[in-house]
Amino acid sequence: MQHPLLASFTALTAAVMFAGCNNDTGSTELPGQEEEHEHEHTDQPGRLVIGESNGSNSRVHVYDLESAAMAGDFALTYPPSAVYSSPGHRYAVIVQRDNDQAQLLDSGLAVHDDHVHEDPPQLLSTTLNGVKPTHYQSHEGQAALFFDGDADNARMASFQLFSDASLESGPLLASQTLATAHHGIAEPWEGYVLASHSDSNGGAASGITPYQLHGDHFHASAPLATACPGLHGGAANQTHAVFGCQDGVLSVAFTENGFEDSKLPLSERITQLVGHHELAQFAGFAGASLYAVNAAAGTTTLIDWAGGAVDGDGNPVAPAAFDLDAHGEHLAVLDNTGTLHVLEAADWSRKGQVTVLDTVGSGASAPRLAFSGVDDHLFITDPARQSVIVVDLESVTVEDTIELDFAPAGLAWTGFSEDGHDHEEEEDHDHDHEH
Repeated sequence: MQHPLLASFTALTAAVMFAGCNNDTGSTELPGQEEEHEHEHTDQPGRLVIGESNGSNSRVHVYDLESAAMAGDFALTYPPSAVYSSPGHRYAVIVQRDNDQAQLLDSGLAVHDDHVHEDPPQLLSTTLNGVKPTHYQSHEGQAALFFDGDADNARMASFQLFSDASLESGPLLASQTLATAHHGIAEPWEGYVLASHSDSNGGAASGITPYQLHGDHFHASAPLATACPGLHGGAANQTHAVFGCQDGVLSVAFTENGFEDSKLPLSERITQLVGHHELAQFAGFAGASLYAVNAAAGTTTLIDWAGGAVDGDGNPVAPAAFDLDAHGEHLAVLDNTGTLHVLEAADWSRKGQVTVLDTVGSGASAPRLAFSGVDDHLFITDPARQSVIVVDLESVTVEDTIELDFAPAGLAWTGFSEDGHDHEEEEDHDHDHEH
């Protein structure tokens, strides 16, 4: 099966790749044989991993975008609360928060040295275990899953760090148990993990402690001096990591002299942040207010993301979901009326808007966003209509609808990028933003 992404490789490398490229039936094919396929192809590479929450009958489905057909269907141990792609996009991390674990799925799409693997997906027997897995952070080839713990039963918060390579053989690079149980975050960054701490067991997160990775374990540094009461949400780029606080944004820079931390004051509490390694500014929501956060300049600037749009009652629209695309070019904000707003990330100007959903649910029925890692497609779950909406971000139009026979609960794009590793958005992933 020829993958559209391979067209961007050199002719010599592509020839080697095609010679060893397996399709889902185990056969091989050479360039020019696409017309022999029995199904219609699209120009969308990759596979969507789609969760189905149905009690003891919960499942995860794998939809191949290039062939426009299901490539796999697997029973889950427990209902999924969220689905994320691994740092390199080969795997899906299927979080089951209420049951203290995350299952792992191999999409079957991977680049190994000079050839491509395009195999059937498989659900792995390995699980990530811990109490109440919630926040998921990915940055430069590593991801950290934060487990909130349970203060009532003296089970402390923890985090687990992994990469695609470790999931293939491990699954973890390292893990760390913290001093208290709390709803927190762990941000992988520059050989460290910046993890939240709390002043009391079961209390709100209140600051950041750096943990340096040493082989298969961490060494804790002193907590950063700048407090961050009510800490929630975080992101990182090449020079800074930022975290939302009750009184502003905690900004952390890594210098030759170690960490330098400071507070960017703000009268509103930012609780959700997204960033990208190539973007100098972050985007963060405080309620319905969107701010551009420039950590290097120490500024926060209000952004008009909705163009004055109002809901049916005449109230300003509020965000239901938002994210940056894999290339750091577009910020997509889905509002509570079902309209998608697309902004240019370079200057936060409005690019366009399009209605994508008739009904915007909440909780388990809330819409989820997933971006292609190789092109300008955004995928949005529509649980009410049992489908996934495909949006072209360049034209800001609905390009397609993938019909399902179940209500999607969780969504991730899996595949591979040209350079074979992750440069996707670095962001705050949390299945429940109301903590």
